[in-house]
Amino acid sequence: MKIRANLFNFIATILFPFFCFSQITITNTAEVAKIKQGTTFFAMKDPASPKDVAFVEAIKKAWTLSKVECIKYTDVEKNIAPNNSFVTIGANMTTSNSTTAATETRIYLELWTTNGKYTYDPKKRRHFNQTDKIVVATIELFGDFYAQNNPSALYKMDYDAAGHFKNWGTGVLSNYIQQLNLLLDKGTETLAKTEISNKEEIKKMSTSTLFIPDYAMIKFSKNSDDESKKYDDKEIFDGFSQSYKVLPLAELNDKILTNAMPFYYLLFIKTPAEKFVTVTNSQSGEIIYSAYSGSAANFKSADLKELQKAVLKK
Repeated sequence: MKIRANLFNFIATILFPFFCFSQITITNTAEVAKIKQGTTFFAMKDPASPKDVAFVEAIKKAWTLSKVECIKYTDVEKNIAPNNSFVTIGANMTTSNSTTAATETRIYLELWTTNGKYTYDPKKRRHFNQTDKIVVATIELFGDFYAQNNPSALYKMDYDAAGHFKNWGTGVLSNYIQQLNLLLDKGTETLAKTEISNKEEIKKMSTSTLFIPDYAMIKFSKNSDDESKKYDDKEIFDGFSQSYKVLPLAELNDKILTNAMPFYYLLFIKTPAEKFVTVTNSQSGEIIYSAYSGSAANFKSADLKELQKAVLKK
């Protein structure tokens, strides 16, 4: 029982670091040179699980910055060494000051290295300390009501998170990794709150079909797991002149991985306190447009109007 308790405490440490980040943030770029020389380990419950095979394949194909391996969460400590880096799912829990004392959880994919002070020794059973962790990059994940309220359950799930992440899947993850590679290779520290607008790519996007995952049409409730209420097309797309198609997230992920020709798709990311709307090139993984809002609102027609404004800008 003591070994099991220690294992849980270690994984909780990985899942609940003391940081709070936006949709994509790049920090500590001095670590990139070290990352390139070592191996990057993507941690999950079990890379050999049938549900994780496609994710492992996607990760190994998309990650080009260094050598890459997929390992179990329980093998992270064993692989901590100079030049090695890790990608784990993390969460940051905060409690509001309201009378209801509601707990809010930010969930993100995190790339990190270490300061070299920790050495794995199974005899000593000393676990890795958060103070020896150097965060390099984070990608905000849109967790549903269950994930928000049960973040400790994430390490027990396969890498598909049992569908509890909205901006997730083999295709979306592949593009996120491509974008990470691009930003890290540039070595420029990036704050996600800074809006992105690639004029040339946006013009190409405006003359093609924009694909939108169907979860964007859900009227999410802050205090309920009820996702049955949805916006109708007119509420969202009225006045939006561009060609678009709403499709299931699973279909979008498959399309990203199998479509030979590049296309553009929109993602809506909602956190307890913020909202991001992005447009991505499916082939390069580049986020060509990113808009930020400091409120945790649902997807609105106003978000598409802002995208149209970006199209019209010269």
